[in-house]
Amino acid sequence: MYIFIINVVAGNGRGKRIFKKIQKSKLYQNITSDYYITEYEGHAEEIVRFVSNQNLVNLKAIIVIGGDGTIYEVMNGLQDPTIPVAFIPGGSGNDFARGLLIKRDPITILKHIVQNKFKKPYWLGNYWVDGTHRKSFVNSIGFGFDAEIAKQANQSWYKKVFNYLHIGTLSYVIALIHVLFRFKPFTVDLEVDGEVRTINECWMVTIANHAFYGGGMKIIPGATIQPRRFPVLVIHQISKWKILGLFLTVFTGKHIGFKEVDLLEATKIKISTSHNIEYQVDGQTNQCQTCTITKNSESVQIMGMDN
Repeated sequence: MYIFIINVVAGNGRGKRIFKKIQKSKLYQNITSDYYITEYEGHAEEIVRFVSNQNLVNLKAIIVIGGDGTIYEVMNGLQDPTIPVAFIPGGSGNDFARGLLIKRDPITILKHIVQNKFKKPYWLGNYWVDGTHRKSFVNSIGFGFDAEIAKQANQSWYKKVFNYLHIGTLSYVIALIHVLFRFKPFTVDLEVDGEVRTINECWMVTIANHAFYGGGMKIIPGATIQPRRFPVLVIHQISKWKILGLFLTVFTGKHIGFKEVDLLEATKIKISTSHNIEYQVDGQTNQCQTCTITKNSESVQIMGMDN
C-alpha cells in the first residue's frame, strides 16, 4: 500500500498535473494505493498524522507530490519515523529534491520508489520559537535578511507569474532589491554549543540541512546530509552594495569567500534578540525573539533517489 499526498496548487498547478500524469501510468495502476488532496495550509500535516496513527502494517511509503512547504508539513505530521517518505517535486522551489538529488521525471521517480526500494536516512532540524512546542524544518531555517526576502516574495504579485513561467527564483532576486534599501541590520546573541557571542550589525543567520534554498541558491555549498551537526552561516557588518554583490554569487557558492561571511558548525544553537525579527522555515515566514535549534537524533527514511 502506498499513500499519496498531493498539493494540487503547488507550483501553480504543477502538483495536480504531475499526479494526473502518474495516474495514467501502468506503474500506478498496478500498485495498491490511496491518495489525499490537500485543501488548506496545514492539511498535509493533519493527513500524515492520521495515516501514521492508523498503524497500517502494509504501508510501504507515503509519497508526497508538492513543494517544499508540503514536505515540511508532512515531516511535521509524521508520527512514526520508520514509515518511509518519498518526494516527487511539484513546487516552484523544490530545494528538498535538489538536496537529495531527486531530479528525474515523475514516472521514473515513482519507478525508483516502487522497484528499487532504496532508502536514504535524513535528519531533520528541530526548532523551538519563543518557548513554543517543537517543530521540525526540512531544508533550512533563517533569520533576518533572507527571511525578509522570502516574506516579500511570498506577498508579491510577480511570484505566481514567474512560477508559471518556470523562473520562480527570479521573484527572490526582485524581492531582494525591494528589501535591500529598507532592511536594518540587528544585534543578536548567538549561543553555539554553549558558547555565547554577540554579533552587531548582523544581516542574517541561516542553519541548513543541505546546500540549497530559495529555488537553487547554494546558501551553504559544503553542507551535507548528516546526523548530529549542521552548518551555520552568519553575514554581518557588510555594506548594502556589497551584499547585493554577495547574493549574485550565491548560485555558484562563491559568497562564502567574502570576509563578512562566517561559517560555523554546531549541534545546538540559540538565537536571542531584543526585539522581534523575521524568520523563515522552508520558505514560510513569521517573527520571533528567541529560537533554539538542534538536529533530530532519529532519521526519517527517504525513497525515490538513484542508488
